[in-house]
Amino acid sequence: MKFINKISLNTKVLVVTLLPFIIFNLFMLSLNYSNMKDALIKERQHELQDVVSTVIGALNTLKKQVDANEISETDAKKFASQYIRSTRYGRDNKDYLWVNDFDHRMLFHPKSSLEGKIMSDFKDVKGKKIFVEMVTLAKAQKSGFIDYWWPSVKDPKKISPKLSFINTFEPWGWIIGTGVYLDDVDEYAMSMFMQDVSISIGSLILLALFVTLIIRTKVVAPLLNIAQNLRNAAVKVMNSSEATLETSQNLSKGTHDQAASLQETVSSIDEISAMIDRNTDSARKSKETSYQSQEAAKRGKKTIDEMLESISVITENNTNTVKRIEHNNKQVGDILGIIKEIEDKTKVINDIVFQTKLLSFNASVEAARAGESGKGFAVVAEEVGNLANMSGKASEEITSLLDRSISQVEEIVTDAKKMSDIIIKEGSTAIESGTKKASDCKEALDNILGNVVNVDEEVNQIAQACDEQSSGVGEITKAMRLLDQVTHQNTADANKASHAATMLKDQADELDSVVENVLTLVHGESKNKVA
Repeated sequence: MKFINKISLNTKVLVVTLLPFIIFNLFMLSLNYSNMKDALIKERQHELQDVVSTVIGALNTLKKQVDANEISETDAKKFASQYIRSTRYGRDNKDYLWVNDFDHRMLFHPKSSLEGKIMSDFKDVKGKKIFVEMVTLAKAQKSGFIDYWWPSVKDPKKISPKLSFINTFEPWGWIIGTGVYLDDVDEYAMSMFMQDVSISIGSLILLALFVTLIIRTKVVAPLLNIAQNLRNAAVKVMNSSEATLETSQNLSKGTHDQAASLQETVSSIDEISAMIDRNTDSARKSKETSYQSQEAAKRGKKTIDEMLESISVITENNTNTVKRIEHNNKQVGDILGIIKEIEDKTKVINDIVFQTKLLSFNASVEAARAGESGKGFAVVAEEVGNLANMSGKASEEITSLLDRSISQVEEIVTDAKKMSDIIIKEGSTAIESGTKKASDCKEALDNILGNVVNVDEEVNQIAQACDEQSSGVGEITKAMRLLDQVTHQNTADANKASHAATMLKDQADELDSVVENVLTLVHGESKNKVA
């Protein structure tokens, strides 16, 4: 598409005018070339048929002479072979004939090296078994055409297409054939084609010159005149529109900057108003918090008072506990005294047991002295001794238990006394410290309560000031919003004027674009840049 835009009007019209003639000439030239080639091939076919028919006629004459016994068949075949080998035709007398039989044996050929050979395996460059197909064609139709590839006569290294015609001479079983190369057919057809092309090109050049002259005088010159007039008008409109657009843009820019500044001022006032509202809310919340702190301080003071009363009760209870511990220690001491009395009583029992053992021993001695009369008394004395021993053991065990009990009770009394002294001392210290801290807390809460009252008064004053500031800022905001509306209206009017100027410039650009299109149509894209 870009390439088409770069072409001038003269060239476009010339191409449109000549293109049908060019297409028609190409069609006719290709048709003439094809028809000429077909006609030449048909001419060669007739020529081949005539040559072979002439040879067949000569062979028929010889056959009649053989049948009339004028000559022998051997002499006739010899004469026929000499006639076939020597026959030449064509433009350069290089075309020849050959003869093979139905057993694919080559009988006569200008190349003596081929005579007598069996040609059934002979193939051309494309693998076609030429002589096999010739025999097949001769058996089926007796005569016909066959095409194949064969070394060129002009250049044996070159393989060229060849067209051959064969015919059968049945009395002797000969297949007579001849062929022509098609290279000269293509060359002759191409030379005739190039002559026709030269004539066509000359005719097209003359037609192109005539059409170009008509286009330049009848089409291009009037279009250029119109384009020049349009360009002059477009330049004037463009200059006016640019001046109007510049003025409108300056006005729009100034109004826009003013509106932006005013908008920023309004935004700042809104932020200040919002800040004052937040300060008012904060002052109210601070007032509520101050009131809550005051109430909390009162409740804390009340709690401290109650704690001091509880500490007093704890002190009294601690004194009572000390008295109870001392009473318990006294009771434990009484128990210890009783245990010691039991120990003394146990010593008396031990003395009695010892005396009883001694009396039992003396009674046993006296019973032994008495003999038979004292045996019963000895038994009694022995039993009394046993009871005394048992009583002694029990007394010893009781004494041991009493000793351990006394030792343990003394340790318990000692430890209890030490522990009670430590508890009493630590309790008294903790109560004194708690009492002091509670007094300090009460004093601090009294101070906090006084400060909270002062803060509450100051917060009330801040809240009143914030309310007054909020009211004043609200009035300023209303005035600024009204001014902002007026500025926006001015901005809209300036934008409309700028838009109208832009449209005028766009229309001028469109007019200039029309001129450009006309010049592009006439000269092409590369020759019509606006100066």
